[in-house]
Amino acid sequence: MHNHPQICLYCCEVNSVRKHGLAASGSQRYYCMSCKKTYQVKYIYQANEINIQRQITALSDEGKSNIEISRLLGVSLRVVDRIINQMALMDSLNSET
Repeated sequence: MHNHPQICLYCCEVNSVRKHGLAASGSQRYYCMSCKKTYQVKYIYQANEINIQRQITALSDEGKSNIEISRLLGVSLRVVDRIINQMALMDSLNSET
């Protein structure tokens, strides 16, 4: 019986995940042989979580300030600023096409 994820968090490929050592924090790392990505199931710092970008975007769309978003999600203001700037850049590139 395996005690690690059987489905990749990125590509959702079944049975392509294997253990890939330990992170500096001691958490188990995993590697997907299909998409060649490594990840952890549990992170210490919230900015590494997969859905943090969606949460930041949603809170920004609700009119929350960057400082409020930072405090609500437990990430640094720098991370919030970076993600919002990336989203603005993507929007401007999409509007040019």
